[in-house]
Amino acid sequence: MIPAHALAGIACIHLGRLASRDKSSWLWFGIALAFFSHAVIDTLAIFTYHDGSPSGSIYSQFVFWFWLAGAIAVIYWALNNDRRYGYGILAALSFDLWDHWFLRGISCATDGFPDGCMNVYAYEHLHLHHFEWFILDTVFAGVERHYGDESYFIVEILCVALLCASIWWLRKHTPLPQEDEDE
Repeated sequence: MIPAHALAGIACIHLGRLASRDKSSWLWFGIALAFFSHAVIDTLAIFTYHDGSPSGSIYSQFVFWFWLAGAIAVIYWALNNDRRYGYGILAALSFDLWDHWFLRGISCATDGFPDGCMNVYAYEHLHLHHFEWFILDTVFAGVERHYGDESYFIVEILCVALLCASIWWLRKHTPLPQEDEDE
């Protein structure tokens, strides 16, 4: 769910500012937090519908397009408010960009891009999602997954609402310095 990852990336930039004692490294700390937030968000997705598809059922298509529009809105808002949010968003989305786009693209290119690449899981030993799988296999071993259960779409909405409220609070209580103050 791109909006949740993007919102987590934004929140992590503020958390880096809040947690870092070293004024010059707060942005790097926030970017690192955003990177690892992906594994946490994906792990918690076991409690969500997480099944939106542009070619699935009408409900699945609605969820897909709803979150795609939400992702565009979040990223547009973020980049218009502070370009540093873009670093957090990029770091938070890096797992998917690396695993699903870069590694799959390399794998499909060698085969001439047959019938789409979404089912290709090549170079699995290089996947960043191993962090997520580690958490799932240790902390959440045996916990029921709710992927595809339509009623759990509400959990996705609540998660995004919580992230939005967190960002509102963080922007109010831990504002980012003006960009010319960073150096």
